[in-house]
Amino acid sequence: MAHYDQAILPMALPVSPRGTPFRVIIYGPHNMSEVTFYFDFSSPYGYLAAERIEAFEARTGVTVNWYPFMIGAAFKQTGQSPLLDQPIRGDYFRHDMERCAKMQNTPFCIPEKFPYAALVPTRAYYWIASTKPALAIKFAKDVYRGYFADGLDMSDPEVVFATATRHSINAGEIRAAVENPKWKQHVREVTDEAIARGAFGSPFFFYEDEAFFGNDRLEHLERWIKLRKQIDD
Repeated sequence: MAHYDQAILPMALPVSPRGTPFRVIIYGPHNMSEVTFYFDFSSPYGYLAAERIEAFEARTGVTVNWYPFMIGAAFKQTGQSPLLDQPIRGDYFRHDMERCAKMQNTPFCIPEKFPYAALVPTRAYYWIASTKPALAIKFAKDVYRGYFADGLDMSDPEVVFATATRHSINAGEIRAAVENPKWKQHVREVTDEAIARGAFGSPFFFYEDEAFFGNDRLEHLERWIKLRKQIDD
């Protein structure tokens, strides 16, 4: 049986802006053959990448560990703004999102309330993942699909809770969890860690010491993993 536990990141890494060493719960088998996947539930390209992760794992033989974080905090540090709010670039990215979805045959629509601060689904994800990692990933995919494929308003906590209850998750328990200071703090810590490692957007991937940004970099990441394995062999 795979072992799940809490891992202390090496002290050589930067500390969080709050002055504490980063401490992240690894929700999955942790070994050298793993990829860290940072994403925001309000990210269209994060959604498109999430739909490809299972096939990516099958092709590469690596484990992808899912870490939702709050991209707005990264934007504050980099001076970025949401893609569709950017002059000239916004029109391009609106078209590109739809084009990428068609190319990978993934249902997609730009939600009416876009973007949104995905605090509730992010806290809920980590609460679920603390005991049922595989279920948390299913929940994450459902939140993404509900928002970007079905047009559901995931800024409404009740919609998030309804998504969870489809997996036999107790509605009262998840309501309590998203208000629990433990999970609020955990989301802050994961977000701090992601930014300190260099994640400035979604999706953002790390493999060993290499960083890859964007859904369209999954192919580059796959080629890099295969190259590294050839070198090791």
